[in-house]
Amino acid sequence: MSSSSSHGIHTLLEAEKAASEIVEQARAYRIEHLKEARKMATEDINALQTRKNEELANIQKQGADQSELTKTIQADTSDKLTAITAQFEKNKQDAINKLVSAVTTAEL
Repeated sequence: MSSSSSHGIHTLLEAEKAASEIVEQARAYRIEHLKEARKMATEDINALQTRKNEELANIQKQGADQSELTKTIQADTSDKLTAITAQFEKNKQDAINKLVSAVTTAEL
């Protein structure tokens, strides 16, 4: 019996060792997959951050373009208003003279 119980104990120890190796392999597999998942998540976050930074830069550029466009429009409007005012001042007296002449001269 001693040899059979020794053989049984030895079999149990071998089974325990095999089970321990399987558990260790499962842990290593899980750790490796967690590292891989963490790496992929970091890459996704970096890609998203890069894309959002580009979008922000585009929005800021559009805002700067809008500001530049507004300045251009204001300058153009100011120039046109100055030209119109100068034209008015130049032709004002002629218009007054024509109106006075038309009112005071009557055809019979």
